[in-house]
Amino acid sequence: MTSLAMVAVSVPAYSATSAGAEIPAEALAELSASIQQHVEKDHIVGAEFLIVRGGQAIMHEAYGWRDREALEPMEPNTICNIRSMTKMLTGASAQMLMDEGKLSLDDKASQYLPGFRNANSGGITIEQLLTHRSGLPLSTLTRLDEHSDLYSMANAIGARGPDFPPGSKFWYSDAGSETLGAVVEVVSGVTLDRFVRARLLDPLDMNDTFYLTELEAPLDRFASLYLGAPGAWQKWWTPGQPFYPFAWGSQSLYSTPADYARFLSMLINGGTYKGRRILSEEAVARILTPVSAMTSLGSDLPALTGFPFTEVYYGQMSVLNVSADGQVRVFGHSGSDGTWAWAFPEHDLMILYFTQSRGQATGIRLETDLDRLLIHPEYVPPPEVVERYQPYLGTYVSESAASRGEEFSVLIHNEHLGFDIPGIFICELKDPPTESGTWYFQLDEQLSIQFIRGRSGSIIGLIFCEPGYVHRMTKVSG
Repeated sequence: MTSLAMVAVSVPAYSATSAGAEIPAEALAELSASIQQHVEKDHIVGAEFLIVRGGQAIMHEAYGWRDREALEPMEPNTICNIRSMTKMLTGASAQMLMDEGKLSLDDKASQYLPGFRNANSGGITIEQLLTHRSGLPLSTLTRLDEHSDLYSMANAIGARGPDFPPGSKFWYSDAGSETLGAVVEVVSGVTLDRFVRARLLDPLDMNDTFYLTELEAPLDRFASLYLGAPGAWQKWWTPGQPFYPFAWGSQSLYSTPADYARFLSMLINGGTYKGRRILSEEAVARILTPVSAMTSLGSDLPALTGFPFTEVYYGQMSVLNVSADGQVRVFGHSGSDGTWAWAFPEHDLMILYFTQSRGQATGIRLETDLDRLLIHPEYVPPPEVVERYQPYLGTYVSESAASRGEEFSVLIHNEHLGFDIPGIFICELKDPPTESGTWYFQLDEQLSIQFIRGRSGSIIGLIFCEPGYVHRMTKVSG
């Protein structure tokens, strides 16, 4: 069952270098059908999708369930846990204090937090916290209620110390973000939730954005959270149950696509909202300047993206898709409960996709569709690339028990041969294959494909190998 609605959203207009052509209705319908298919195939439990152009919502739809067991459909403006998308607001809070001369990129965390006054943590700077180059781990927590407040949490992080020499490399770190949030509290003299509420949420009219600890949070509009995997979702959290004991720097905000679009529009507009300055232009430039190639959580492997011909970088609490000429083409952030927000400054465009199905990657898959349908609809691969890969292209249906009946596609992606795994993303294959004809995945050599040829020499199927499973597939179209 799907709840669909087109709802006008008031988001302030923002400037853009190139608005481009009008988006065809057919492209919007295809995007909607793609998300609906994710629900029907149980890749996700529910979703909300918003496209804002020129300050106006041109598409705003909801799909599937806010709470499947209670038969509550997802509706526009459902409030979701945005997890790491909180980091952008924590980072913006620190930028405000820098604008006021109360904080500096070169300041040490140890100036504000006694737990950092030791040989290992003493050199960690505010800039390193903002850019995830502090050396601190992803997390130090063993349970959600381990600490009584953010200040205590941050001091414990400093006492534990970094895993890598500060400044030596990018390593995505919730612990570093908690530390930054605690610094904001010390410098401002108020708790992080009060600072963010007074300086960002209220001025930006983000009236549907809350920390769970705020008494006025309308829990009847919150979505339940699902854990597991596509086809095996289990409800893990229901609104009203305890979760975050206090505001964290890395996460703990709940919001809607329309509200988060207001925050993104402020950044696109150089730090202003409705004519009022929220951040200085210098602060916005710091946020949106690429610093490090971003890697996946707990790994040195490159972060995944579905946007072709870009690499993922991290700025100061922002995720940036950067083209080969060094231009930031997309910025925003995602959250691990299944939320994504993208801003395209050149195209007068913001797109937000919120689910509460944790641990799935449909947003990365959606990036490919967004680029193909909205950003570069005119693009076609060079003829020599098409000619090289033509024999392999097509749809393949699995005959193996683990994925029987599933359709997989082999296509051209970033001018490489790509394998589209349903509900996940398109994986590029290394070219050339090995002498034995094995095509390994570029980002994970534990995954590979071997194409099967018939008597005539044409491709009739493939074998997809992953740890613990072998999927044999028949080619049904090309």
